[in-house]
Amino acid sequence: GGETWRGRWQNNDIVAKILAIRECNARVSRDFNEEFPKLRIFSHPNILPVIGACNAPPRLIVISQYMPRGSLYDLLHGAAGIVVDTAQAVRFALDIARGMAYLHSLERIIPEYHLNSCHIMIDDDLTARVNMADAKFSFQERGRVYQPAWRSPEMLQRKRTDRNWEACDMWSFAICIWGLATREVPFAELSPMEAGMRIATEGLRVTVPPGTSPHLHKLIKICMNEDPGKRPKFDMIIPILEKMKR
Repeated sequence: GGETWRGRWQNNDIVAKILAIRECNARVSRDFNEEFPKLRIFSHPNILPVIGACNAPPRLIVISQYMPRGSLYDLLHGAAGIVVDTAQAVRFALDIARGMAYLHSLERIIPEYHLNSCHIMIDDDLTARVNMADAKFSFQERGRVYQPAWRSPEMLQRKRTDRNWEACDMWSFAICIWGLATREVPFAELSPMEAGMRIATEGLRVTVPPGTSPHLHKLIKICMNEDPGKRPKFDMIIPILEKMKR
């Protein structure tokens, strides 16, 4: 969460995101200086790095490159005029899987990152990129759950220490694929709070409509295994998507 501004910086079109924090004391300012460089991940084409930051209490700002096409959520549910057929859905899914596999290879050095279609940015050439500016810092409010419709039941139920992050991300990835396949917003008819409660306690799940690509349908089911330990890793998903892309 936080306000987002568009601007120019060192001849680049950029987005500056002002972090939503209760108070910016000396410790928070120090933690920000330690944590934001971990988001400067320039080494992977499917990751959109934080390119700079501004530590100016009471404001903490992260800066990233401006993506004119916006997020995957904007592309799917706005008036982008881009046809997301099954082939394009597979390309986006493959981009996201590659970006997430790379993040998972980094020994969780980054602050918290929650995968959902709002946090995936789309480049001019329709490359999907995992947006590091959407990572959560250690000092940001922990209690609030944003976009619970993309979160796994155990993530909504368990303490942070009891979660398998990789498995939680895989569930969120399944919801992203579901959105690509259906062009729908998960549980759009419910308030976020109600969706989160019912996913956690009543077994509320997305349903895959008839007519969905059988390959995508199968992949969604595999990635949404109710047993977190049985969900695949991203590097296992990449070859499946590469095969589907051919």
